[in-house]
Amino acid sequence: MKNQLWHILIIDDSPDDRADLRQMLLRGSDRRYRFSEAELGADGLRQLQQTREGPYDCILLDYSLPDMNAEELLAAFCAGADLPPCPVVVVTGSGRADGRKLLRAGAQDYIGKDWTTPESLTRAVENSRERFALLADRAEAREVLRTERERLDLALTYGNMGIYEWHMVDDRLWWSAELYRVFGVTPETFIPTLDTFSALLHPDDREVFWQNVAESIAQRQPFLNEFRIVPPDGKVRWIADRGQTEYDAEGRGLRHFGVAFDVTEGKVAEAKLIEAKVAAEIANNAKSDFLSSMSHELRTPLHAILGFAQLIDLASPPPTPAQKRSIDQVLKAGWHLLGLINEVLDLALIESGKLSLSMEPVALAEVLRDCEAMVEPEAQKHGISVAFAPFAAGCSVNADPTRLKQVVINLLSNAIKYNKLGGAVCVTCTASPPESIRISVRDTGEGLAPEQLAQLFQPFNRLGHKGTGEEGTGIGLVVCKRLVDAMNGRIGVESTVGLGSVFWVELRLTTEAQAAGHAAEPAGVAQEAQVRGQAPLHTLLYVEDNPANLMLVEEILLRRNDIRLLSARNANQGIRLARSFLPDVILMDVNLPDISGRSALKILADDPATAHIPVLALSADANPDDIDKGLLAGFFRYLTKPIKVNEFMKTLDVALRSAKTDAAVAAKEEEV
Repeated sequence: MKNQLWHILIIDDSPDDRADLRQMLLRGSDRRYRFSEAELGADGLRQLQQTREGPYDCILLDYSLPDMNAEELLAAFCAGADLPPCPVVVVTGSGRADGRKLLRAGAQDYIGKDWTTPESLTRAVENSRERFALLADRAEAREVLRTERERLDLALTYGNMGIYEWHMVDDRLWWSAELYRVFGVTPETFIPTLDTFSALLHPDDREVFWQNVAESIAQRQPFLNEFRIVPPDGKVRWIADRGQTEYDAEGRGLRHFGVAFDVTEGKVAEAKLIEAKVAAEIANNAKSDFLSSMSHELRTPLHAILGFAQLIDLASPPPTPAQKRSIDQVLKAGWHLLGLINEVLDLALIESGKLSLSMEPVALAEVLRDCEAMVEPEAQKHGISVAFAPFAAGCSVNADPTRLKQVVINLLSNAIKYNKLGGAVCVTCTASPPESIRISVRDTGEGLAPEQLAQLFQPFNRLGHKGTGEEGTGIGLVVCKRLVDAMNGRIGVESTVGLGSVFWVELRLTTEAQAAGHAAEPAGVAQEAQVRGQAPLHTLLYVEDNPANLMLVEEILLRRNDIRLLSARNANQGIRLARSFLPDVILMDVNLPDISGRSALKILADDPATAHIPVLALSADANPDDIDKGLLAGFFRYLTKPIKVNEFMKTLDVALRSAKTDAAVAAKEEEV
């Protein structure tokens, strides 16, 4: 652009020479110029540093100045950089000046005063600007490249990474400086070749490494591998390698390149994590074994305590009022201790991850009907009315039936226990969109304050009820929440102080039919009438190694003159007695000293002579999983210790009726 105004700085100690330079530039083209002048090099340097109008478009610099020459002034202009701030044309007074030396010092062109013409001077200024722009772009590119290289080196250093190239045509390796450190070697002592690198590989990983390389190249896939090396210091390191291959037009590999980095710390941490996981699993298994053992060991003495206390309570003549009060306290404390054991073991089982659920379609009406029957005596004892609102009878939810019943009974028991005298409990079932149903248990108790609500579902937190006379552990709600969560449901509460609380559970509805199974005997089956002296004598074989438990059952059966008791102290003795006497019913402990009760049950079931005999389990293994396994193994019923006398009697009558029916059927088949 000819009309662009160029600002020229002329540094020359001769006023005449400065005037000549101005006139030649003005005559050399129709370009417009503005000039600044300096007589000494120091003045020119100061003007260059202090100009407020930006850098000059060009500096015309006399080679010889009174205070310094052009080379010295160029060095000051550049101040350590490759270029001065603007283009410089050196005007020499003689031919002795070394032009190449001036160019190396930072000048973009030079011209002699003796042969300078308007055209040559104008051309020198224009050429210097073009050359300066080219050199400036190149310098900027070098600076950008240098900065990027510094960043890359920094990333590789702190990322513990190195770069490699494998030129596959001549099997030549190139390593970056950082890669030597990654592999624990130095450039002075290690020459990277395929053989020397392969020698660094751990012997157990060498073959797999090269196989992975070959597959990556053949399949044209990125190379991803982790392997071990053994550097000269002998300390095994883990290396991660990420690379790819460059191919020629025929698909042959030309160059394989990538990055490798040390992942030893991660591998060590991973190994420690695996070790900790294994240790945790071992601890969990030990915890489960301990819980199973504790469940059995705690229930066994409770079985004797509660069993004999019930016998004393049912004795004839009946105990005196004072004795009755003492017996009631023993029974109350015993059953409370049993409940505490059950809840603690339940919580521990859930937290250990060993909880096993049997998720299936469950008819909600049947569950609630069973729960109502089970809590009715407790409600009557406390003077609480319990009402179940009607709802769709065909409603089914996806849940574990045993655990769902446990949750509902716990909520009902709490609603009764913490209600006011003469209060009420109402159970409702309402739809909860999109595909769930909410079971709500509403009470008319004192309600919960906001700070109490915030502490719900915390283990052993009774929310201020401790010392009020109401028994509890503070575990029940925690177990309920964990069980509901495990059944993919939700549990919550709404409460108002002075009005009561509503605890609710939401479960997913299901349209699947409830799985068919053996119908449970009604809870209220009446015991068969005993015709004293005329009733047929039934034989009960009890297989039990604990003398106290055996004595308890003997004492219970003294109240039945229609049953003869046989006993065995181990499973093999019990099997022999069963084959010899063919008892009507067998009562068997699950944990026996020689073989387990389940193994004995299988032997009896496989023997045609004893296969028809109902076998009742009586065990201190009372977890739901234990009960389910026992029933699946073939036990007619599974009773848990401590024994409940009335329940035991009713179950025994059911087993005797079943045995009688089976015997009648067998007799008819023989007649046919």
